[in-house]
Amino acid sequence: MLNFVKSDQLTLNNLLTAFNESSVVAITDNVGKILSVNQNFSLVSKYSEKELINQDHRLLNSGYHSPAFFKNLWTTIHSGDIWHGEICNRAKDGHLYWVKTVIVPFMDNTNTPYQYIAIATDITEQKNTARLKQFAYHDELTGLRNARSLKIHFKECIRHGTVQEKASVFILLNITRLKQVNDGYGHFIGDLFLLELTKRFQEIIAKNGDLFRYDGKQFVILTTKQHYEVMIDAILELFEQAFIIEHFQFYSTINIGVSFYEEHADTLDILIKYADLAMLETKKEKGNRCLVFHYDMNLMIEEQLDLEKRLRDALFTDKMMLFYQPKFEAKTHRLVGMEALMRWYDEEYGFIPPIQFIPFAEEVGLMPMLGEWVLVTACSQMKRWIDAYPNSELRVAVNISPLHLQEKNFVCIVKQVLRDTGLSAKHLEIEITELSFMNGSDVVAETIQDLKNLGVSIAIDDFGTGYSALSYLKKFPIDTLKIDKSFVRGIKKGTNDESMVTAIINLAHIMNMAVVVEGVETIEELNIIEKAKGDMIQGYYFHPALPTEQFEKLLMDV
Repeated sequence: MLNFVKSDQLTLNNLLTAFNESSVVAITDNVGKILSVNQNFSLVSKYSEKELINQDHRLLNSGYHSPAFFKNLWTTIHSGDIWHGEICNRAKDGHLYWVKTVIVPFMDNTNTPYQYIAIATDITEQKNTARLKQFAYHDELTGLRNARSLKIHFKECIRHGTVQEKASVFILLNITRLKQVNDGYGHFIGDLFLLELTKRFQEIIAKNGDLFRYDGKQFVILTTKQHYEVMIDAILELFEQAFIIEHFQFYSTINIGVSFYEEHADTLDILIKYADLAMLETKKEKGNRCLVFHYDMNLMIEEQLDLEKRLRDALFTDKMMLFYQPKFEAKTHRLVGMEALMRWYDEEYGFIPPIQFIPFAEEVGLMPMLGEWVLVTACSQMKRWIDAYPNSELRVAVNISPLHLQEKNFVCIVKQVLRDTGLSAKHLEIEITELSFMNGSDVVAETIQDLKNLGVSIAIDDFGTGYSALSYLKKFPIDTLKIDKSFVRGIKKGTNDESMVTAIINLAHIMNMAVVVEGVETIEELNIIEKAKGDMIQGYYFHPALPTEQFEKLLMDV
């Protein structure tokens, strides 16, 4: 039972008796020191009356509320006004509890508060229920409505006949490289990045649409044909700039798919499917892209399913083959090695180019199997050639997907392949792309170093087309740098292209790397590369990629 400090408040004591069984009640002095509590207060806070008396009210502070919240509370009651609100406190055992509270100031003869009485109701259960509802229909990180809310919202638009006014355009935003941000900088930075994107998307949409977080790396915008193009242009422009989160600066990429209500579909599930097909189509080219769905994309999916079946069959029935691109020393034009390149011939489709089936294989999870097949086949063939030409110093280069470098057992696989085929590690070169460095650089560094310890040579493929950074060249033990053919094609003397290629070659030499220049097709291109002191050359000027039988003839000739 509460006991009031002043005897002239007996009447108020009687009034408060009714609250002792049903409410949580406390009395403090004018600076917040607890003078009296009832039994319910002790029950909910887990503190005994003795532990609470003469303690500062901050004993119960949960840290949930901001300083501004308490400043408003104290300003209200210090002025003599009654405060109403909900407070989250922390009990003695550490759990949080919520109370709906009314704080009444008691005033002295000078109209100054000398005591406060807080009458509260425990609303923890209701709050928890509300929180579960919030989680059920909202994304926990961003606070945006989630996929479940999206479906409810769209149904309501249909029911009220407001789809054309609010949701006639479905926009799917797919954020790429989020995994790399999480792996490279930590999930905290990744979360801050998503919060920043949420803020920027909301600013772009303003009052002209609704934003939802559809899943981990996807957002959805529902808007109208009047506004969608302006929104998409602004989002694409946003992703052309670097993002600065805390002290980290990085770029990301976005793929956007769009579908139209009625024109493409009249149900949300089909609109989602079609926008997703359009988004997937944008991934066939690099960069930030947006496509509106068209019905040919649906046919493409059927073709892709058939392609996947054929690719699996080709792997298990030895219908895949390797061609070998000769590699020549720039100074002497002497054959020094070759690059193993996958080729696939299908009876119905004919030759299917790697640029088409390799990204597809990565997408459907076949790349590890394909990569291991290439490694085994190339090493086996190289062993036969070395046995035939025992004094040869030839080295075969095998392209490795970034996915392989993430596998913990990849080095063991390479070691086993070398052991099974009998090929010396000095005759094998692993080519990796710059993208590999963005996928968990610590894991990649360890894998590359382990490969080096085996005696395998390491090359960076297509340098200059990905995420080039000098820090990567310094960090990783790279032996060879391969300049992409896009830098060489059509190169002329005295141009910026010549200066750039020369600078890259000089940089590689400073860092003790050999340089292979790809795509050399004309005598002028060859002369420029030789003048720039490139070490090795690949290209049609000497030879295209050759099937095994023709490459053997080349070996015999040289």
